[in-house]
Amino acid sequence: MKKPLNTLALCLFISLVAGSACKPTKPEEIYHIVTTVCEDASTGVTVNYHCSSGESYVLYTRDDDTAFAAAEKALPVSNLWSTEGIANTSEESTFYTKERYVCYATLTGLEPCTRYRFKVVANGTESEVRTFRTAGDKGPWNFVAFTDFQHRENPVTLPLIQMMKEMASPELVICSGDHIDVAGNEYEWSFILDNDIFRDFVYAASPGDHAYWACDLVNGGYPQYDFPYTFNHLFKFPENGAPGSPNSTYWFHYNDILFVALDMNNSDIASGARFDEQVRWFEETLDRLEGTYRYLVVFEHKSIFGSEVIDPVVGRELRPQWYPVFSKYRVDLVLSGHDHIYSRTLALDGDKPAEDPSMGTYYLDMGSSGDKRRPLDESLTESPRYAKVMDLKELGQSCACNIEVDDSCMKVTVYNQDRQIVDGFTIPARRQQ
Repeated sequence: MKKPLNTLALCLFISLVAGSACKPTKPEEIYHIVTTVCEDASTGVTVNYHCSSGESYVLYTRDDDTAFAAAEKALPVSNLWSTEGIANTSEESTFYTKERYVCYATLTGLEPCTRYRFKVVANGTESEVRTFRTAGDKGPWNFVAFTDFQHRENPVTLPLIQMMKEMASPELVICSGDHIDVAGNEYEWSFILDNDIFRDFVYAASPGDHAYWACDLVNGGYPQYDFPYTFNHLFKFPENGAPGSPNSTYWFHYNDILFVALDMNNSDIASGARFDEQVRWFEETLDRLEGTYRYLVVFEHKSIFGSEVIDPVVGRELRPQWYPVFSKYRVDLVLSGHDHIYSRTLALDGDKPAEDPSMGTYYLDMGSSGDKRRPLDESLTESPRYAKVMDLKELGQSCACNIEVDDSCMKVTVYNQDRQIVDGFTIPARRQQ
């Protein structure tokens, strides 16, 4: 009987096949690996990573090519970067002290409905193998949505992501902001991005207000970035967003849904030229893409029908600016967070419950996918707009959603961290594709 290959022999074998040396990945060499959506998610994705080397590449192939025998090489756009010189940034964060190459390799010409595997190679070091599956399904499919992971090393977020992966097997995962508490602290991002649980799916996200928080508390306040700098250097999204908010606003097609990401931040600003520009961009985009989708889903951090007790700016500035636009373009579903209270409206036509079943937008504030929760704002329960409101703090619950999609409807099922269904509703298809 032949003895099994030892580790060194196996590494040498893979090296010959893949054309690179086999060494374990070191965190300081290749890290923050995330696969993000392209404009057409059926034929392209972008592999994002940080790297200590200016010379790196991505090897990718079909998932059944486990030896990478037919792998193709994709060279990234690679830029040397740190937060040094950016206003309000923390000089203690490794974003500041550790200059690195921020790399984005866009893989194009992929086959729809196909699972691929890839690895990043730099300085003879290989990352672990990761996988993703392209869009293109004509039949039923699903995606998973989270919000507000926020606090690093909280005991909820990673098990909740793992739970949803086991229950729903999503190919697409969305987060409506606040991955972290302070965006300038790199270790907070590492808690999410560098854990094996956060892999093997295609990802899309909008920035939360905490993506603008540059460093920890100073003189009673949190210094702000002008733009979500670290968010924009961790995720490369389609280059089709509003001119004043590149990368934090964008759109993409995934099967029969048009997804639109908006940037409702930062904490101190809710109006002005950048926000007016987003509205114009949204309208121009929807006019141009009319007829290319069955469902329209928006994801943003702050719910325009969220709690005015927690964030008074929302009702004063964001709500009157956005709800007429969402109604005009018949948005089906708006996914958000920010309040850390769970709330779901009835289908709203404008700012009132819709009378016509073919009209109306559902606003779903998922509350929290971490352990930061707030007590109930009772004004939400007293309003005729809402179908479901939950005091997550009282219940000790965190939430994630599985959205099942077919030609007739989107079925939204909300789970808590104990695998219990806590809410659910159905959005009928209102368009032909």
